Amino acid sequence: MPSTRPLAAVCLALFAAGAAGAQVPAASTLAGQWRFETAVGASTSNGVTTDEMGQGIFTITRSGKGLAGTISWLDERGHVTSARQVEGRLTGAGAVFTHGGKRVTSGRNGRDIVADVTIRWTLQAQGDRLVGQRLVETDEDEPKPVTGVRVAARDLRPLAALLPAPAAAPSNEPAGEAGRGPSTPEERARVLRIAQEAQQRPREAMQRDGAWLKAWVEAIPDLSIDYGSTAYTWLKGAAHPEARDALRFQYTASAMAFQIRHPESAQQQAAIDDAAMDGVLHAYATLLRRQAAPASPALDRALAARDKGQLAAFLAGLSGRDPLPASFSGMDASGAADPAVRRMLALGQSEPRAMEWLDILSNRFGGRMTGSDAYTHAAAWTRSQLRQWGIEAELEEAGQVALGFNRGPWTARMVAPVEQLLRIATPAYTAGTRGVQHGLAVIGPATLDEAQARAAQFRDKWVLIGGLSSGSGRDGEYRHQPRAIMRALEQAGALGTIQAGEEPLSSGAAAPTSWDALPNLPDIKLAESQYADIRRRVAASEAVTLEFDIRNWFYPGPVAYHNVMARIPGAEKPEEIVLLGAHLDSFDGAAGAADNGANVATMLEAMRLLAAAGIKPRRTIMLAAFAAEENGLTGSSAFARQHAVRLPGVVMMLNRDGRPGAISGMTIPSAWNSVFARVEQDLRGVHPAFAFEAGIDDTPRERAAGRTGSDDIVFAAHGIPTPRFSVLTDFDYGQVHHTVADTYDKVLPFRSAQQYSAMAIAAIAWEVANAPEAIARAGYYRSAAP
Repeated sequence: MPSTRPLAAVCLALFAAGAAGAQVPAASTLAGQWRFETAVGASTSNGVTTDEMGQGIFTITRSGKGLAGTISWLDERGHVTSARQVEGRLTGAGAVFTHGGKRVTSGRNGRDIVADVTIRWTLQAQGDRLVGQRLVETDEDEPKPVTGVRVAARDLRPLAALLPAPAAAPSNEPAGEAGRGPSTPEERARVLRIAQEAQQRPREAMQRDGAWLKAWVEAIPDLSIDYGSTAYTWLKGAAHPEARDALRFQYTASAMAFQIRHPESAQQQAAIDDAAMDGVLHAYATLLRRQAAPASPALDRALAARDKGQLAAFLAGLSGRDPLPASFSGMDASGAADPAVRRMLALGQSEPRAMEWLDILSNRFGGRMTGSDAYTHAAAWTRSQLRQWGIEAELEEAGQVALGFNRGPWTARMVAPVEQLLRIATPAYTAGTRGVQHGLAVIGPATLDEAQARAAQFRDKWVLIGGLSSGSGRDGEYRHQPRAIMRALEQAGALGTIQAGEEPLSSGAAAPTSWDALPNLPDIKLAESQYADIRRRVAASEAVTLEFDIRNWFYPGPVAYHNVMARIPGAEKPEEIVLLGAHLDSFDGAAGAADNGANVATMLEAMRLLAAAGIKPRRTIMLAAFAAEENGLTGSSAFARQHAVRLPGVVMMLNRDGRPGAISGMTIPSAWNSVFARVEQDLRGVHPAFAFEAGIDDTPRERAAGRTGSDDIVFAAHGIPTPRFSVLTDFDYGQVHHTVADTYDKVLPFRSAQQYSAMAIAAIAWEVANAPEAIARAGYYRSAAP
């Protein structure tokens, strides 16, 4: 929502002016209709919290000696929602309106978590401007600015007429086919015919019916296709470029034909993939018989699996999980023309070590919170390991944190009325307990007034607070900034607070700003089902005794943290750089295995393979293991500042931060096609299931901005191309990301995929660094590089 000044600045300035000199009775100045805006929620990424704004209409009228009002919010399309009646009372310069409401938060699994709250609006009118605050009175007391404008008195039409015309609902129909209905019997019959004919004459059928089939699939509302399925993603890399389009066409035709024949199975993706790939393999066999396309080792294995009745098992193996089905037996040598590449990939096949590096990062060092001993030691080990391989490596200071934090072990249990182990987590930088501490559980206050009135009840108690934890501090903050209710509980002598959380429990951070502002009140996140049981017992006047032992330690700062920098110098164009990156830090509620140890491990393994092959690339290959990505991309931002003179020479930045699995491709501009064609050739056949495909897209990209995302955002902002890897995997990242479940054992089933990814990174880094062609930035971004 556009504004020439930040809402908070406008609101606070006008609010201060109003408080200093309001001359007109509030009832007179506030009466009328107001179009307002205020924060209704917030989202956080990489430690940066952004308010989510909402708009509405607040109608205020005089009511006896006070005020009455109605609040109507605007929905996403600008429509006025039903009005809520509110009552107001006059204050010195304005009015306060209160009403009940529901606080809705989204859980990790997509369901809504609802809590009853009281909402208080404190408003003033300054001419035709509305200013004030909106406060949701929960354990997360923090008022949000309200600002608005008066709807002109001469234009008091119905509320809907005062608003911009709502946007038209999006249509699912293609242009020129408004009102398009379900597929017709004639169309379905044509698709069945296409699917069958394409198996016998793949290219001819595609040329004749390809455009029609594509438009039909996009237009019909009753059938669909998932081009993000694992099987289709694998096919894009497995097929030889000369056969790729025809086999993709066959996949589409066969997938749609299966749904037409078996509507009862239209939602079963595994069955659709099985039928679609069966059609693809028939078409592939036809192309081989007619010598119309080169053979593909990966498709040959799929064909052999189908002939043995094992196609379903083969497709299940494309998840990237080990052990691979028996049909994946055997691995071929690389078809690379360069002997150095063949040596490098052969070593990756015969001596895979990517999981060894992850074992060290996640099981020896564990969660690597920036500013912790675990991070400091992991960075030193990473440098040492790179040097052992003969690679230049250094630590570069990227910043400092105000104080250090080390997490220790924790235990939790209910002692009475029944004994039960409790499943808990705490954010980094929360206070530990003073040894083993027992106490009764008590339901916490909803407002500051209640906290002060019940202060004696909280002494030596574990306080159950509301809301559902997001993993950060109890007030939803990534900095330790206790609000009024929490300060009141601490002053009352509470042992700590307990908040419900979805499992697996999230574990973020809420760091204090100095040694003098250390937290004293443990911030405990408890499994939602156990929290609900305890709260139910307490509400029924049952005495519930809890015991916690949380060993967290602080040490005075400042504590420096470092990026790990490594380089294989270029022989001909050392000023041109292929930059590999992955963040070494993690949250520390678990081992930081998937986020981001697994990706650091593949980058390290790629560097080992490059060094062991004795390569001498034309351009320099650099690796940056960044610190403090989870703190707002501060490690990569420091790199960009410290290496500003080198940034114009960085031809490409390849970052890994996401799901473990097998790298299957990336999207590139056509100017790079010859380089990545060599990558495809290098990797063809080196793994029985996985392959690599570079997709072409010459549409200029938007340059990234801001501090949310991953470290590649920093380099994109400087105009450096940052193509992202496609990954073949069924790893459930949402169930481990920033949770207590992010452990080594979750990645272990993907060990073959991880090793293949390391080999793919090494091949890409070599081919780009050694390319005789220029690696041009021109046209990659919509705007010119700085």
